[in-house]
Amino acid sequence: MQLTTKTRIASLLATATLALLPGCDFDSEIAPRVALDVTVDGAGVTTHTNDLGYIVDLSRCRVAIDTIEFTTDGEMHARAQRTVLDSLMDLAIPTAYAHPGHAAGGEIVGELPGVYVFDWRDDGKVLGQATMFATQYSGANFTFARATKDEGILPDDPILGHTFDIAGEATYEGETVTFEVQLDQDEDRRVVGLPLDLYVDDDSDETLAMTLHLQDPFEADTAFDGIDFLALDEDGDGHVVLEPGTDAYNRLRRNLQVHDHYAVTIE
Repeated sequence: MQLTTKTRIASLLATATLALLPGCDFDSEIAPRVALDVTVDGAGVTTHTNDLGYIVDLSRCRVAIDTIEFTTDGEMHARAQRTVLDSLMDLAIPTAYAHPGHAAGGEIVGELPGVYVFDWRDDGKVLGQATMFATQYSGANFTFARATKDEGILPDDPILGHTFDIAGEATYEGETVTFEVQLDQDEDRRVVGLPLDLYVDDDSDETLAMTLHLQDPFEADTAFDGIDFLALDEDGDGHVVLEPGTDAYNRLRRNLQVHDHYAVTIE
C-alpha cells in the first residue's frame, strides 16, 4: 500500500518508538496501549432528499482515505512527566487543531496509519486495528487520498487515481436519472474534528466505526444539495456523469469536505 510522506514518517517513527519500549523503564509514566478495531459504518449512506427535492439513492459510495487519527484534549492517563516516548510521538504525529468553532481536536494519541479504499455501504468491513493510548478521546481526523494499484485496485476500476467513486439514482416527481462521478479531493486535504467521546483503558474492547452521513443528522443539509440532476441530463438519455470543473461536481466536492458529514460510531 502506498503511503504519503507524512504517513511514512509517522509510521517509521512510531515503529522506532515502540521498539524502544522493551528496553526502557517507563512503566510508571507511560499510558497503556490498546488495539481497537476500526470498521466501516454504513448506516449513514441512506436514501434521502436533497434541498431541491430529489430523492437520492446510492449504489456505490467508494472512497480512499489516508491515516485515521484519534485525538484528546487532555493529558494521557498515568503520565507523570514528559518522556522520550512523548518526544518521539511529537515528531511522528504532530498536534492537530479543531475546525474553527468546534471543540473536538487536540493532541493525537491514537492512529490507524495507511491508505484504505472501501465502499461506505460495506457495513462492518474491518479496516484495521488502531493503536490507542489509554486516555479520554474527544475527536478524530483523517486525510483524503487517491486510490492506487498499491491498494489492489485493478486498471479498469473507476476509482483508480480518484478519491471518490459514487453512483446512484435521483428521482424528482416520478422522473429518475442514474448518475455517477469519480471525484478528486486534494491529497493533503484533512477532515478534522469528527466528534468522539470515548475513554480507553486496558479493558477497552470497543470498535470504532467510520461513518459518512449523506444527510447531516443535525442541520439536515445533504452532500448532494444544490445538484439539479434532471437539468444535467441534456441529451435525455436518463444518465448523468458529473464532470470535473462543472458546478455540480464542485458543489459535491465542497460538500464532501465538510466534517459535519462524518463521524466515528462506537460499537
